[in-house]
Amino acid sequence: MRPSPAPSPSDVAVRRPALHRLGALTGALALSAPLVSAVVLAPSAPAFAAPADVLISEVESDDPDGGEDWIELVNTGAGPVDLSGWFLKDDDDARDWTIPAGTVIVAGEHLVLDHAEAVPGGFDFGLGKADIARLFAADGTTLIDSFAWTEHAPTSYIVIDGEVTASAEVTKGSANSGPYVPPPAAAEHPDAEAIRVTEVVSEGDDRAEIMNVSDRTIDLSAWYLLDEKDRPAEDPAVVPAGTELAPGERYLFQGMPFGLGKGDQARIFAPNGDLVDAAKWPEDTHAFPSWQRCGGGEGEFGMSHVLTPGAPNACGDVVINETNSSGDDFVELKNLGSEPVDLSGHRILDSDDEHVHTLPAGTVLAPGALLLIAGDDLGYGLGGEDQVRLQDPDGTLLGQVSWTEHVTESNALCGGEHVPSRAATPGEENDCGTAEPVVTTALPTDGDLTALDDAGEWGEDLSGLDLQTLEDGSTVLWGVNNDAGQISRLVPAPDGTWQQSDGWPTGGKHTLFADGTGEPDGEGVSVGADGRIYLSVERDNAAKGTSRNTVLAYDTNAEGDVLTAVSEWDLTSVLPATSANGGLEGIEMVPVHAFAQLGAEVPDAEAYAFVVLEDTGDVYALALQSGGDAVLVATLPSPLPGLMALDYDAASNILWAFADEALDGVSVQYQLGGAPVVASAVFARADGMPAQFANEGVALEPTEVCTDGVRRAWFADDADTDGYALRGIGLLDPACERAAEVTPEPGPAPEPGAGDEEGDEEAGEDADPVPAPTPSDGGEPSAASGAEGGRPVAEAPGGAQVSVSTDDEAGSEGARSGVLARTGVSAAAIAATALALVAGGFWLVRRARLA
Repeated sequence: MRPSPAPSPSDVAVRRPALHRLGALTGALALSAPLVSAVVLAPSAPAFAAPADVLISEVESDDPDGGEDWIELVNTGAGPVDLSGWFLKDDDDARDWTIPAGTVIVAGEHLVLDHAEAVPGGFDFGLGKADIARLFAADGTTLIDSFAWTEHAPTSYIVIDGEVTASAEVTKGSANSGPYVPPPAAAEHPDAEAIRVTEVVSEGDDRAEIMNVSDRTIDLSAWYLLDEKDRPAEDPAVVPAGTELAPGERYLFQGMPFGLGKGDQARIFAPNGDLVDAAKWPEDTHAFPSWQRCGGGEGEFGMSHVLTPGAPNACGDVVINETNSSGDDFVELKNLGSEPVDLSGHRILDSDDEHVHTLPAGTVLAPGALLLIAGDDLGYGLGGEDQVRLQDPDGTLLGQVSWTEHVTESNALCGGEHVPSRAATPGEENDCGTAEPVVTTALPTDGDLTALDDAGEWGEDLSGLDLQTLEDGSTVLWGVNNDAGQISRLVPAPDGTWQQSDGWPTGGKHTLFADGTGEPDGEGVSVGADGRIYLSVERDNAAKGTSRNTVLAYDTNAEGDVLTAVSEWDLTSVLPATSANGGLEGIEMVPVHAFAQLGAEVPDAEAYAFVVLEDTGDVYALALQSGGDAVLVATLPSPLPGLMALDYDAASNILWAFADEALDGVSVQYQLGGAPVVASAVFARADGMPAQFANEGVALEPTEVCTDGVRRAWFADDADTDGYALRGIGLLDPACERAAEVTPEPGPAPEPGAGDEEGDEEAGEDADPVPAPTPSDGGEPSAASGAEGGRPVAEAPGGAQVSVSTDDEAGSEGARSGVLARTGVSAAAIAATALALVAGGFWLVRRARLA
């Protein structure tokens, strides 16, 4: 090769600037390379491991803490695996769920796939007692891994040495624990033969009854009850220290820390861990009305027609159906079975063993038939504190009804329990007071029923609602979750839904009673004139079996995510007694003038409220005084046997009360301006509102701001039907006053500024603030308001509103929004910078050539 000629000094002089420019181009390219790679190479995936490296590592099919099912995967390979489009199935091929696009599991990582009830977008089928979890590739046929079990685990299921086994402890999302080790068998307790499970109820208010079948008193201190799960997966219900049970006495477990389900069992343990006795009911069946033992301590179990908690069991198909002890005494029997029953020689007694009526030979009661024994035929009278007992010819007790005073009409069997009837009906079907009220008026709507929460956001138990209009005209929707004991402050979002206010955690803030303890079961919520939030509470969720009808007031401006009541009113002695789950439901704070026509003197008070009891259906006017005292001002009778929600309209002075799906969504209006105040109108369920919606909370837009005769209404569906708990609809209400339509004068057009087209970053402090959202009908923002560039407007401390970018905008939605994942930096900005550097380099080269 011929050597190149040496450059002359003149050549060097001419080429040096060119070399400088070439160096500049090289530097520009070097600087731009990382940026270009950030744009061009960022979406590129690393080398992926084999699909077979992904295994099912842990499964939860029956969370002991009451959560939802989940399946955990692990990547055992050396590289990541893209799971996009893979399928998850159980034992039914028709139930399959597609893993979302972009789901990648890195080497050694545990990835949890949650059920849709726990995480929106999760898998949408449940895992059963005997089931299988299967993982398929994106083709839908290639089985990657499977994981089968035959019964629920006491904890969770894991794989050890290729075998599925119960885990020592749940390790969701992390390395698995060792195998489950059951507790050692306990030595037999000396009182093991004395205690028997005699009755269990697993639907409604769960309860379990044990009985001392011995002839000696038994110390039950520290004895405990479990369902089918063992410790540590389940917390037991423990008998308090010092509890003794005399011969023949019963002890009732209520408000247990666990729930009893279909095909479950109730097991009683001695303090040393000895399993003493158990009651197990059939698969796929609730113990309802109750699962009872008949024939003594060693008798057989069967499903009873009558609940008898704390009382002798009612065995057999023939039951005491109705009794009357005032006026014409009578006892009525009924055959609730499907076969005739021979009652020859059966005996009917009161509390005196000498008072006996024996049924004659040949007395046969057909299925569904009634047998009435009344007046002189009975042979004795029933007293104010008495009982009726039914015995077979051998003296075995088949049923018993007791009372401590005469009832107005009769004691009747209704819904599995003996309760005072609405009217005595000897020889006829019982009048249980469940007849639906006469509906006189339809409740028309605009038909625009819309879900206003994110799918799966609430789950069940969103109960009370109340709408607050702030001084600036914006609106806040307050909500309360009864099971979680949480208050939510909701504000309208740009998409029309209601979202947690800025600074409020997902689900809302937890609440406590005034002494800083407990888990208030808040059923209703209302804003007071003092700005405080008031809850109507029916019990403490830490003791679910005990009624605790209470009103609590909260200062929601208090710091932190837990709110302690600043005032508390115990209404136990003020209102009628209720069951633990049938107490205070709705509450509505009102001005004192709303009590003006109640026909009673209204005392001075700290606040005034209407409340409603589920068990009675009646509305109660209360004066809530300082120091925790409360005065019952008046009772407003209801034509409905149960009500769940209240709302007051100041403009029309109307109190509105709503029932849930149990009474077909019927509602009642009370005109508080009239005298006397009575239920002035009864309405059918709102048009377009499905019958299955368990609406326990209602908030209505004030009539003075409704539009064209339509007022917005928001309903809280306690059942979370189809995954939604909050819905809105327009009511066509004659009380509406059409809002004046004000057209704002057009202002001067804004002059072009530095931030108009030249780049908002140059606007600085002179830039226009982010516009506040302008609520449309019902406080819901219009599509064009409350956002800048499509971004939501959040509420900052002090009420200021700022434009925010959500995690979704900077993360999973990055590809759509032009934001690089993990960095939050605009891909467009990076690309522009890189291209500018490259262009600069080429410009320098071009200058060199021209030179």
